[in-house]
Amino acid sequence: MKIIVDTYGADDGIEIPIEGTIEALKEKDFIPVFVGDKEEIENIISQRIDIYEIIDAKDRIDNNEDPVRAIRKKKDSSLVKGFEKLNEDNYSGLVSAGSTGGLLASGLFISGRIEGVKRACIATSLPTFENKTLLLDTGANMDCKAEFLRDFAIMGSVFAKNVLHIDNPTVSLLNVGVEEHKGNKVSKETYALLKDTDLNFKGNIEARDLFTGKTNIVIADGFDGNIAIKTAEGIISLLSKEIKNSIYKSLKTKIGGALLKDSLKENLSKYNTDDIGGAPLLGINQYVYKAHGNSNKKAFKSAILGLIDYINTNTIEKIRGELK
Repeated sequence: MKIIVDTYGADDGIEIPIEGTIEALKEKDFIPVFVGDKEEIENIISQRIDIYEIIDAKDRIDNNEDPVRAIRKKKDSSLVKGFEKLNEDNYSGLVSAGSTGGLLASGLFISGRIEGVKRACIATSLPTFENKTLLLDTGANMDCKAEFLRDFAIMGSVFAKNVLHIDNPTVSLLNVGVEEHKGNKVSKETYALLKDTDLNFKGNIEARDLFTGKTNIVIADGFDGNIAIKTAEGIISLLSKEIKNSIYKSLKTKIGGALLKDSLKENLSKYNTDDIGGAPLLGINQYVYKAHGNSNKKAFKSAILGLIDYINTNTIEKIRGELK
């Protein structure tokens, strides 16, 4: 299996994707195909990997660029070269921590959409209190029609069945209330469409229940989904800092913290996004994973392992079957 690794895009530089790849190789057998500055990549690898490929790319697509214009103009960018290579035989998947817009545009214009899919989406795994929950979309599509959201639900259900191993996953619609009549025009239209599918649709869900595990799949447009996930990440980070500050406040709290250390570590570990690493781009004809821009090497390793699990399930073919 050849996995294409975009070395550009991580906030902390190209070392993160490369070191994350080296860590992933300790757990899975695959051939990494690095895309980026060849000389820099060789220097970091420093003979620590026996078999690998490098696609030399001097350019990158930044977050502040218009994605469609960028992929048309920047033919030497890592994303364009990576996606072009992915379309060739014997290349299995691609992972990148770079521009979400650039990743989406490359997927749509180079790999192409799955027939029957109107919009691709990013399906993010949430660290919930119990069970497994996917939130989609989380940033690929800012404006959506009801039929787009219905397709997200279908693709999310296929992914949940095959990759997360959830039988008959439940589907809910992110909304301002649980009642059927709540929400804006798109929410009401989406509710009606989801009721008319064979999906295990459970109605609306409020943002307060995103992390409770009440449902397996939460559907939202990319605007609301992105705000929801980033708000949650900020709150989790803030609470972690507050707990740490409280423990180190005095000798008494330090003693109490020492007694609670193992229990806190076990309970809070499920909310560590490093273990999730990234999210699949669903709806295109190739297996692609979006890693977090602020990834460390552990998170990037998790993204690669998640991509490999995704590839091994033949999910794209199964999505094609559901949408015919």
